[in-house]
Amino acid sequence: MDYKRIYEKIIEHRILNPLDKDVYSENHHIIPRSLGGSDDKINLVKLTAREHFVCHLLLSEIYPKDTFEWYKMNHAFLMMCSTGLSERRYVNSRLYELKKKDFSVAMSWNSKGEKNSQFGRPRPTDVRDKIKLSLNRRYGKDDSLSARERKKIQRNEEIEKYTFEGKFFNLQKRKTVHKIFGIDLESDFNNSVLTLKENLEVLYIVEKKSTVEIGNQLNADSETIRNYLKLFEIPLRNLSESIKNSILKADVAQR
Repeated sequence: MDYKRIYEKIIEHRILNPLDKDVYSENHHIIPRSLGGSDDKINLVKLTAREHFVCHLLLSEIYPKDTFEWYKMNHAFLMMCSTGLSERRYVNSRLYELKKKDFSVAMSWNSKGEKNSQFGRPRPTDVRDKIKLSLNRRYGKDDSLSARERKKIQRNEEIEKYTFEGKFFNLQKRKTVHKIFGIDLESDFNNSVLTLKENLEVLYIVEKKSTVEIGNQLNADSETIRNYLKLFEIPLRNLSESIKNSILKADVAQR
């Protein structure tokens, strides 16, 4: 069968006999765009839905099998066979059976190499790769993470590591604890903070020293000591701490 001649006859007939404006029509590229055809008016013709369908069927048969043109036209025909609310065509079972093999080959060809939408994108090949990718993202080891995302992950890790009873010790506070109390919170955080809390309880509750006295002993101001007492929720004595501190400060100044 001379598919090309039939195709040309349909096109020629419709160019010489244009459809009325009130008749449903579809634009058809005489030379398909996928084969280099343009959108110029000279390359367009209005066809009925049936003519349009038949023309694409003919185009899928015109070119020698396994050529670039054959793959392109069979893929185009496959797309045309999809149904939708605005489409007025269908594929009967006989035609589907005849073209099914060509559809499969065309789709396979269209999914290879750079024609595949996922070409060049790294994808996990199995469950282990997916888990590894997830862990890398969690711990900021994936290059695809932005600097902001990595910083956020590091921040969350720091909060998780240096939080005691819901209280977060940032770097500045950890340095202050080391400087004033001589306790290194970096080595064994939980035990070190517990030691700090117990030391304050002994000085303030057992030995009944004031915040000024504790501050003088540790070479720190009373306000800093008060802040750490509040941090560990150690209740202040009934006597107004501010009045007592004022008296003690005046006494120290007179010496």
